[in-house]
Amino acid sequence: MKNCQLVTKDLTPNPDWSRFRLLAASLLLVLLGLAASANSFHAPWHFDDEPNIIDNRFIRINALDLSSLLGAMLQDRRQNRPFSNLTFALNYYFSGQDVVAFHLVNVALHWAAGLLVFFILRLTFRRAGLAQDRRDLAALAAAAVWTIHPLHTQAVTYIVQRQTVMASVFTLGSLLAYLLARESRRPRRQGLLYGLAALSFILAAGSKEIAWVTPGLILIHEAYFYQDFSWGFLRRRWPALILGLILLSGFLVLSLRSEMWKMISQGYQNYPFTLTQRLLTEPRVLISYLDLTLWPLPSRLSVEHDPALSTSLLHPWTTGPALLFWIVLLVGALRFARRCPWFSFAVLWYLLNISLESSFIPLDLMFEHRLYLPSLALIVPLIAFPVFSARRVRWVLPALSLVAVMLLLGTRGRNRVWQTELDLWRDCARKTPFKASAFNNLGAALRELGEEERALAPFNRAVKLNPKSADGYINRGIGYGKMGRYELALFNFNSALAINPNLAKAFYNRGIVYLEQGQFQRAIADWTRAIQINPSLAQAYISRGNLYLHLGRSDQAQADFLKAQSLGP
Repeated sequence: MKNCQLVTKDLTPNPDWSRFRLLAASLLLVLLGLAASANSFHAPWHFDDEPNIIDNRFIRINALDLSSLLGAMLQDRRQNRPFSNLTFALNYYFSGQDVVAFHLVNVALHWAAGLLVFFILRLTFRRAGLAQDRRDLAALAAAAVWTIHPLHTQAVTYIVQRQTVMASVFTLGSLLAYLLARESRRPRRQGLLYGLAALSFILAAGSKEIAWVTPGLILIHEAYFYQDFSWGFLRRRWPALILGLILLSGFLVLSLRSEMWKMISQGYQNYPFTLTQRLLTEPRVLISYLDLTLWPLPSRLSVEHDPALSTSLLHPWTTGPALLFWIVLLVGALRFARRCPWFSFAVLWYLLNISLESSFIPLDLMFEHRLYLPSLALIVPLIAFPVFSARRVRWVLPALSLVAVMLLLGTRGRNRVWQTELDLWRDCARKTPFKASAFNNLGAALRELGEEERALAPFNRAVKLNPKSADGYINRGIGYGKMGRYELALFNFNSALAINPNLAKAFYNRGIVYLEQGQFQRAIADWTRAIQINPSLAQAYISRGNLYLHLGRSDQAQADFLKAQSLGP
């Protein structure tokens, strides 16, 4: 088989790229990122922003003392993202719920990611021995295209997905610190850089769980670019390896608490697919991700996607071939790692980065923000290869510039869809006509505009598409309640509770209907149950307090009002 290396190895540094040129290249990446994101700063809150930021009492801090910061980080101890939680809290402390300030932090993190990609590629191209006079230009071109790619609008413009961007920034930071340590010849500096790599990994994993693969990314980079694809170095460094595995195992044990295992084991109750169906569908989704990376037209991008569900290896017929494709690709990547290292490394980078969110964990089948780091596996070779292989660089620069302009326009076009909740979900419902959550959120957007009658149609559509969706029943019940159709409202709330008996939102809203019907004791019982499930539900305390006041039970009313006040504005 023909060797896939582009050139004879040349490990010498490039003297032409002075500090000034590196600074200019970094500034160019920042300016491109700003041009791509400039029309996103006023995009409002969307979807999961509400529970994670707007209604999250833990991040509403009014002091920078240790207790407040730890409370914001750890919250109710039911999730594992303390460091991204901390940035949300700091955003709130300094700017309240000013959406522009939140967007600025997201974009700044994305700039940092683009810069880290640039410097990692410079070192990687050098270790791979690629042409000395083109390494930095190729790294800059690839990093620039990745930075302005329309696929990343969901990760950057969707505020809550700061968790993805933060985890990726610290993952890249960990990898870069490790590479700098490997390049250093001074033991003290090496030790500091290895420590920085470990710290960055901790920060990454504490921003979002996708960063758990960071040690694997460092390991394959070491094997491909420092060990010449020999795994013998693991035997030579077995004490450090064992210590690392022990520390990593301890970290995972702390992360995978009983609540997390419960979420994993019971998570499929709320999805219209089983674990087996998800595992069969994901190989096709992974191919769709590649397709979106290659052809990211705004008309093809959506806040949600609705891939056809694979119910067996034969249905749809592409299921078996997709699974076989990935098996052959992975075996080929490992078999020909020495002859085609770039192809092999790209395959492993892609699969490793996407592995957690495409595994057995109960999640939606497909989201664009999951491609934030995996997309590098396709973008870097496609952009860098022409730079290295062209006879003259000036022949490829116009083509790369045209690609960059088209991507920039695509990103700005996609950002325009995020400017209103209604536009976002209309766009999603049009592109995913069989996705229940798209219609649920479209109905919620219409409700926010006071269009309760019009909101019923998408809610009905959501329930029809996914009868297991408790949210659809709750939303429809709220609509019927506001229109005075109380029996239909109760039917929908009861249907939601039949699906999941621990839905505070269903109990709270059913209590509102009981109040309207004059069934005061039932209303109090439902609000009490809602509070038991979610002690942070301030509105339940307020509603119960108002009813206590109406019934002359002023002491109980005062207690509820004080509790609601303590939960925040």
